[in-house]
Amino acid sequence: MRDGLVRPQVMAAVDDMAARRASGVLEVTGNPSGALYLDGGRIAFARASCVPGLAARLCAISPALAGLGALPPGRDADDAAIAGFAVQSGHLPMAGLHELIRSIVVDVFLVLTTPLAADSPVAAIRFTSTRTYWTELFPRLGIDLVRGEALRIAERMAEHGLAPATAVARCDLRAPTAVLTREQWAVACQIGDRASALDLAARRGAALSETLECLGGLTRAGLCTPVRVTGRGQAPANGPMRGPAVPPARPPYAECLPVRHPAQDYPVRSARAGQAPTVDVLRQVLNGLRKLS
Repeated sequence: MRDGLVRPQVMAAVDDMAARRASGVLEVTGNPSGALYLDGGRIAFARASCVPGLAARLCAISPALAGLGALPPGRDADDAAIAGFAVQSGHLPMAGLHELIRSIVVDVFLVLTTPLAADSPVAAIRFTSTRTYWTELFPRLGIDLVRGEALRIAERMAEHGLAPATAVARCDLRAPTAVLTREQWAVACQIGDRASALDLAARRGAALSETLECLGGLTRAGLCTPVRVTGRGQAPANGPMRGPAVPPARPPYAECLPVRHPAQDYPVRSARAGQAPTVDVLRQVLNGLRKLS
């Protein structure tokens, strides 16, 4: 990996914590920021500033849960309460919730370990040992499983030449016809002048990996094309990558979080500013994921 692409350091930190069978929170600050919640070296949950969270994903699945979109993201007890409500109220079976959480974890792992752009720096990587206990509603996912899913998505990214932050624009269809799936059509209608997979996933409350697949299909069909940014330090249009907002006071149903123990910091290198990663950079990331598999 070339200098400046510091996201693979997150992969190394996760691998280290998995080998130690650690329990706690691996926090990544930067652009994007996020956290992986570990229980005995396995991932129980994850979140990132540019990935739709549990409430947003549930709202997209069931319109009856639209009120969840008003809840502030980024609180452990809130996510636990949301998961419990979705299952107990019959909006989602346990297996469906587990699949949804798995999708979120893979998306977060992908954006935290892959350089979305050459100017997506990591300010710090810190692990804090805690006695956080997620309920049985949250599956414990092995690192190899999550990394394998991320590897599959990275392979598709390299194949299509699309990264999560790569902006695409609609274009005129050259062939007489094109056959699209319902999901691809829904994504195409949201592109507008230009948008990235991160933009579209945030707007629709959809999985980032599925959105990338849809954009790849639309690109192959000739309905959209990547917009290559030539200037330096330019962010994708309408980019949703923002640092997490400071959450308000915890609602009455929230349980108290356990006391945290001293954190372990991981050193990071500073990143160079630049445009969205090229296909060569995506392939370097892909090779890094393979080496850690």
